[in-house]
Amino acid sequence: MSEFLLIRHAVNDFVKTGRLAGWTPGVHLNEDGRAQAEALGHRLAKTRIDALYSSPLERTVETAEAVLAHHPHLKLNLLDDVGEVRYGTWQGAEIKSLVKRKMWRVVQINPSRARFPGGESMREAQMRAVNAIEMLNERHPRSAIAVVSHSDIIKMIVAHYLGVHLDLFQRIDVSPASLTILRLGYGRPVLVQLNEASYLPPPRQPKADERSITAIRPATALTLDAVGEPGARMFFLQAAGPDVAPVTFALEKTQALLLAGQIEAFLAEMGSPTDGEVPPAPPLAAPEPLMFRAGGFTLKYEGADGLVGLVVSEMLGEGQGAPRTVALWATPGQLHSLAAQARAVAARGRQQQA
Repeated sequence: MSEFLLIRHAVNDFVKTGRLAGWTPGVHLNEDGRAQAEALGHRLAKTRIDALYSSPLERTVETAEAVLAHHPHLKLNLLDDVGEVRYGTWQGAEIKSLVKRKMWRVVQINPSRARFPGGESMREAQMRAVNAIEMLNERHPRSAIAVVSHSDIIKMIVAHYLGVHLDLFQRIDVSPASLTILRLGYGRPVLVQLNEASYLPPPRQPKADERSITAIRPATALTLDAVGEPGARMFFLQAAGPDVAPVTFALEKTQALLLAGQIEAFLAEMGSPTDGEVPPAPPLAAPEPLMFRAGGFTLKYEGADGLVGLVVSEMLGEGQGAPRTVALWATPGQLHSLAAQARAVAARGRQQQA
């Protein structure tokens, strides 16, 4: 009888982009993910492991390496067939747009009939993963085999060996960096444990900027930039004043482009030129802690000192109270530069992904 240690990769920042990762390259574990992987490694340090396999994606390999650190006698083997579902043209798309498609409902309600445009069907993904487990079972008889994979793939494997129809596989929960154990022999398959995660550290709470700042006047620095690799970038708006350290707001790429258009239209209405030389943008300081995530922007002009107010409003859900606002008072030239920065940062991402 062989024992399979099915491990889901630890957490990463791509989920914050609101897009479907799939086989997107360059998705690495974040700080919390590295802590989870380390805890997983300690959990398995004294566990017998005869072979170690991983999906070839970075986030799974980095999780597997944390296990390998406690089992230096092992070799890490990459196996495409336990890789993520191939989402085709859905890969990298915004989930909020995907949920509006008819196929999304099929994926959620009747996944056995779902095929991703330009990708594979859910049945094909399940079958290749199950075939991989059967192949490993033959390759490593009476062994303990660790396999680092992805949530849906592990759930599909578990569903198959439990005799659960694919249409019900989403009822199984597999958490990041969790451990699921399956035994295969000549008798019936046995699910020994599912989704063990008790060894994981509590999630790190994001740092919040608790300063009671409602306005920066004047803004001595105004920057819009992004950090991270293309496909997993986080966008930030940042401002500082004569006696105010940088204040940072998170925003989406689409918001950055909308803000650029908003500024350009406002400056044009003011009669302020928008086609002159753009001053260089100040560098983005460390983006944490965040003041808040931006939900919207408004512009206003008072004329007393020639400054324009860019009012940033907090993104809040219904019933969460009144949003905070911070007014950033800047010159038309600074705002012109900010709009140019927003467009340049967005375009830079598109060029790098091509």
